[in-house]
Amino acid sequence: MQNDSVPVTRATRSSAEDRLGRTEQGTAEPGIQRSLIVFTVLLAALAATNLYNYLLFHTIAELVAVAIATGVFIVAWNARTMRENGYLLVAGTGLLFVAGIELVHTLAYQGMGIFAGYGANLPTQLWIASRYLLAGTLLAAPLALRRDPGPRWVVTAFAGVTGFFLLSIFVVPVFPDCYIEGIGLSPFKVWGEYVIAALLALGGVAVYRLRDVFSPRVASHLVAAILVMIASELAFTLYISVYGLSNMVGHLLMVLSFGLIYVAFVETGIRQPYAVVFTGLTASEERLRREKDRLGQYLDIAGALFVVLDRDGRVALINRCASDVLGCPAGAAVGEPWVERFVPPAERERYRAIFTGLVQGGIGANEHVRAPILTANGCERLIAWHNTVLRDKNGVVCGTLSSGEDITEQQHAEAALQQANAKLNLLAGITRHDILNQITVARAYIDFAGEDGENPGVRDHLERARAAVDEIQKQIEFSRDYQDMGVKAPVWQRPEDLVGESVSELALPAEVGVRVDLAGLEVYTDPMVRKVFFNLIDNAVRHGGEVTEVRFSYARTGQDLTILCEDDGNGIPDGEKEAIFRETYKRRHGHGLFLVSGILGITGITIRETGVFGKGARFEIRVPNGGHRFDGGKE
Repeated sequence: MQNDSVPVTRATRSSAEDRLGRTEQGTAEPGIQRSLIVFTVLLAALAATNLYNYLLFHTIAELVAVAIATGVFIVAWNARTMRENGYLLVAGTGLLFVAGIELVHTLAYQGMGIFAGYGANLPTQLWIASRYLLAGTLLAAPLALRRDPGPRWVVTAFAGVTGFFLLSIFVVPVFPDCYIEGIGLSPFKVWGEYVIAALLALGGVAVYRLRDVFSPRVASHLVAAILVMIASELAFTLYISVYGLSNMVGHLLMVLSFGLIYVAFVETGIRQPYAVVFTGLTASEERLRREKDRLGQYLDIAGALFVVLDRDGRVALINRCASDVLGCPAGAAVGEPWVERFVPPAERERYRAIFTGLVQGGIGANEHVRAPILTANGCERLIAWHNTVLRDKNGVVCGTLSSGEDITEQQHAEAALQQANAKLNLLAGITRHDILNQITVARAYIDFAGEDGENPGVRDHLERARAAVDEIQKQIEFSRDYQDMGVKAPVWQRPEDLVGESVSELALPAEVGVRVDLAGLEVYTDPMVRKVFFNLIDNAVRHGGEVTEVRFSYARTGQDLTILCEDDGNGIPDGEKEAIFRETYKRRHGHGLFLVSGILGITGITIRETGVFGKGARFEIRVPNGGHRFDGGKE
């Protein structure tokens, strides 16, 4: 959103960790990806040329590296006016001289026929010289990061080192032998590769320690390039013939490492000149960045949702809390139309009216609204919004700022409390009526027994009285369970764990198995929901006939979710499918399913039986949208 009165909108639109460079990355990423694809194809083509002619493969590989090194020098040399940073100058100049030695190495390779009489030792000596120069370059460049060594001194130093290597090989042949005909690599060459690998590792560590100075993309590609270079050097310690497999692998890795350097310096440097190095920023720019980051952190640690919309209703900023609730990364949300992307279809017209009223002044600022949002996984969350308008320097409304609180669980809890109170009132009447009836019966039978103690029917009357008292006990126990419903606030619970706990408490017959397919599912419901699964399993075993398996699974039903409990027993007759959930059904089968229905109903969950009689029972527990999630909110 463009808003002169809120200058940090663009800078703080994502979470604090990736505050910098999002816009730049968005413009350069496609080009970099294309470059990596090109290098992948190039490596495959190079490997294929080896099947035809190894000398052709080697020449192409070396020339690619020479071309990339030269390109890096061109970028570095044209950026030498950045006096506060010497890394690019040292690295680019060093790579130019590395390219020079590698070019001579390519021409001297065995089979080229340009340097007659030298054999395979000469190109191997040149290779080691170029590798020492490359490792020294990557190790020295970080040391010049915040210095200005001066282009002349840098060129002079590298020219001197390069001249020393060439003189020791061609003019005064004191450079140690690296390849011995009939034997292979000399100890100097093998140990030299190890030393070079160690120097490269030190250079990689130096870059990693200074990674905050570079663009994240540049730092990551540089470190990756150095790691690949190390692997390349180790491969070059293994070959016996200059046309061998390990030699080929080493050259492929070398091309890949230069490809990563290309992406880091040439591709990024051309597309994003200021992404290569950040040390040229002025002190005022650095202070501004810190202030923007600090404000972004304040927004991110806030417990409320913050959403900024521009005049077109598109997202200009969301903080971390809003991103978490929506289940959408901040970067993906910015620029999206809020109503079409994050508002349930049934609420969109209402949202548009509220937004239009705010922007046009029809609704006063600081307007409080309760309205739902649509998360990335299709669930709805209820938010209590506090809205205000944003104005530019001319006082014109240029957008809205909304802070919100997720009250979904609060709304569920309020509704659940109302349901619980209603059920408690119902329970009081039902239980009082049943208990009084049973007490009346018990008194009557006891009176009968007392009037005719000699009558043989006394024992029968006493048994009836005992049964009535037992029924009273059941009523009281049921009232205790029912009283617990809704007393505690609903919580998120995992049905998979609750089924496991119920199975462990039930003494199930050996032939009955319980299968569960509810991994990751969580349901927002009364803490007593464990009794739901306990009773479903217990009823299946007690009243289902020859049950061998009870299965729990789930299925989508629009935006709702249905938990299925199925068994392979006798099932429920069609005429009793609704009656089994009624309180009056207790005369034959107890209070189990009536209690199940009541517990689920506290949070708006419904249950019904849809099985086919004779083929098994099938209970469908329908959880409304917003009352279910997967692994803490992610599906």
